[in-house]
Amino acid sequence: MKKFEYHQPQTLEDALKTMEKQGGEARYIAGGTDLIVRLKQRTMAVDALVSLRGIAELHGMTQNGAWRFGGMCLFREMERSPTLARAFPALFQAVRVLANPQVRNVATIGGNLCNAAPSADCAPPLLVLEARLKLEGPGGVREVAIEDFFTGPGQTCKEPREILTGIQVAPPGGKTGTAFLKIGRVSQDIAVVNAAVLVEMEGGVCRRCRLAAGAVAPVPLRLRRTEELIEGRRIEPDLLEAAAAKAAEEVRPISDVRATEEYRRAVAGVLVKRGLLQALEAVGGSM
Repeated sequence: MKKFEYHQPQTLEDALKTMEKQGGEARYIAGGTDLIVRLKQRTMAVDALVSLRGIAELHGMTQNGAWRFGGMCLFREMERSPTLARAFPALFQAVRVLANPQVRNVATIGGNLCNAAPSADCAPPLLVLEARLKLEGPGGVREVAIEDFFTGPGQTCKEPREILTGIQVAPPGGKTGTAFLKIGRVSQDIAVVNAAVLVEMEGGVCRRCRLAAGAVAPVPLRLRRTEELIEGRRIEPDLLEAAAAKAAEEVRPISDVRATEEYRRAVAGVLVKRGLLQALEAVGGSM
């Protein structure tokens, strides 16, 4: 592994200034559960790392109407929060199956998003919750919708010198149910396919539907055409089958060492169908 400088700023301002001074290839590091592996495997090299671990304002989560998760909020902290489990069941379910407790003790929600893996477990629930991301850099502060954040495998709209400082999520209103499902080759594995569902029901009719899937496209994907199929209708057996077929058609998977394109299409449809049933059950709905 190539030698590199390691900086440990204690404030956001110092982190930005430190990064500004760097020449060559420099990266911010959060939990490091992916970055350090890549450095050890020599699939990437850096001249400097700027750690965000010591910046107190990036840690933790707060609730004031909407929820705010600091970019350095640990997954372990999230999975230990019963309040989070009640407010955002799908996000809580995703966190609980992400890797293992050892990884969740150091991995962060900001790092998971900035890593931009198409299979990132926390991306689909945040997509259906329509989260907003706050980015801060030398040019100032800006906010982006999570759907606009991912631009390709391992790529985001974040500039190299920007920091993902926070994720804001508004609790769903009305009679809303959510669900998250994941299929991997074995326990603790990267997702072969994952999916999140949100349905808001009114008088037995789906007033609002949000669907997202991971590991089925170059980026975590909102399934907008499948959403349109469901909204304004009762969720009945025929509609569930049609939604599964539409989702399988809408995703854009590849074949790789974990699964074939055909398998991923089929599983995406199955997970959407199961997720709709679970979300409907969560709000006391029936078919």
